[in-house]
Amino acid sequence: MKEKQLVAPFPYMGNKRKVIDEVWARLGSPAHYIEPFCGSASMLLGSPKIASLEVVNDWNGFLSNFWRAVQSDSKAVAHAADYPVSHIDFGARHEWLMTQRKKLAVNLKNPFWPGDHLVAGWWLWGACISIGGGFCEWDKEKPPESRLDAGSGIHADGKIPYISGPGQGVQAIGGIPRADPGVGFQRLTKSREVVDLHPEEEMLTSSGHVAMSWLKKLQDRLDRVRILHGDWSRCLNRCYSPDSTAIFLDPPYIGFEGCYGGEIPIAKKVAEWCRRVVITEPKLRIALCGHGKNNNLQGWDVFHWDRKSSTFGSTKTAALESIWFSPACLPGLNENIKEAA
Repeated sequence: MKEKQLVAPFPYMGNKRKVIDEVWARLGSPAHYIEPFCGSASMLLGSPKIASLEVVNDWNGFLSNFWRAVQSDSKAVAHAADYPVSHIDFGARHEWLMTQRKKLAVNLKNPFWPGDHLVAGWWLWGACISIGGGFCEWDKEKPPESRLDAGSGIHADGKIPYISGPGQGVQAIGGIPRADPGVGFQRLTKSREVVDLHPEEEMLTSSGHVAMSWLKKLQDRLDRVRILHGDWSRCLNRCYSPDSTAIFLDPPYIGFEGCYGGEIPIAKKVAEWCRRVVITEPKLRIALCGHGKNNNLQGWDVFHWDRKSSTFGSTKTAALESIWFSPACLPGLNENIKEAA
């Protein structure tokens, strides 16, 4: 019986959990795995075999700090995330977390820095009780003026806590998120399994017990993963031969950069790098995600898939999902829905 998929404890738009099996069939079992836009790290967490060297990176320092902090001390992060839903505290914590960005960026340059566990826990708590965009967006100072008409305080940040259900992620009261993407709010009735409670740990809420169990499993998996923060290209140094290296690229799609708290278009630069690198290193196995015909990569296989769910606030792009696989990649599981670029 296949083990239940280990997933991130927070909702994340655009994750690729639905195509994990297809991607890993193409990438094989590399000695060196690189994920420059890790986000919720769904592809890393879904790997059927742990590589000798695994490197993940994200421009969003809150994400990189979260993974670092969980890797070094999941219990400390769980305790920091253990807090009931509070409208007032949500706004106050958002403001404070935004002031921590400069310090996080500096500290994350040190590969041995264990992460800020309080920041990680508070960020996780906020990410799991909020709706829409605006919470702790790494590159943004304030939301657009059009979003300030809701009032002051937390409303001025364009955010409201999730109060119409038990919450998302670790706030799902005893639930583990489903493995299929775009599920939306994770509730107890939709949980995938019962978590291992820790009665010896004094927690403030039932969600705290969920976090304790969940984050410990993630800590065990992340034990030897190298977690970086910064530009996507800084993690592309390769220690193994090209035929032993796999790179999974899932940059913010063209026109949707703002959905991830960033404002700089990057997808075209990533595609251009892919076009160049397979000329000099043709044995590299690379997977590049994008929409429809955004990338013109001659000789690459294109795998089209349908999210069948809402992302970016609508379902208009659900059927436009595509993954380009470099010529060195292995045959896929679904040969009937791929084509040559």
